[in-house]
Amino acid sequence: MEDIQALIQKLDWDTPEAEQAEAIHKLQDIRDGELHLLLQPLGKGYWDGAAEVIVRLGFPRVKPILPGLLEWIQDMNWPGAAQIAPFLREIGNPLIPYIQDVFRNQSQDEEWMYWIFEMILDHWNKEQITPLREDLIRLNEGGTIALKALRTLWVHQIYPGEAVLLLLEDKKQRSLTEIAQLENAYPGIDCEALQREFREGIFTPELSRAYIEQHREEISFCYRKSSLHDFVSEIEELVREVSGSE
Repeated sequence: MEDIQALIQKLDWDTPEAEQAEAIHKLQDIRDGELHLLLQPLGKGYWDGAAEVIVRLGFPRVKPILPGLLEWIQDMNWPGAAQIAPFLREIGNPLIPYIQDVFRNQSQDEEWMYWIFEMILDHWNKEQITPLREDLIRLNEGGTIALKALRTLWVHQIYPGEAVLLLLEDKKQRSLTEIAQLENAYPGIDCEALQREFREGIFTPELSRAYIEQHREEISFCYRKSSLHDFVSEIEELVREVSGSE
């Protein structure tokens, strides 16, 4: 077999199609100890080709690199992620321990967890979701991910609709209370005007940096308030979904 690194070099977007296809074919003979070399190798131009190799290798061949494959969907804009996500989804139960590890040890990475829900868990059945029950319950505290966890628990009838609605109402009231507290603490701040002024100087880096420094506290207030309003809207959307099925 040709040198692995030389073959991986041929996975680049700019490699002629026939040459790239040949490299993908030859990489099917990669040894288990070298599988990690396919995990987002070199630069992003190589990732689509590497993902194709991995998908063709299939499971259980790629079992040793499952944690790295799950990391690949931290950002679904990354090349190859659109191929890796459905591949992971179909693997099913063997992926559960690695998802649990993310939920337990990477819970601050909400974007990663969001994509795990969106690309994998939202497509699984109750039998696959049930082992994650305790982890989903732990995720109930928080923002958008808490809503994803609650919806999953409800869809698979692990939590009844009535319980989910009560939890959602509590989250909504707490968010509205925080909004009111923020408005009392920072009266008179016009977030729309603040945004307009920032946009006017955005193409002058020195001005935009100075503006941010000067208005850091107000910007932080507006960002938090906007995030809370968005969260309330997400809660209300889920309430409508759950209520409509009751």
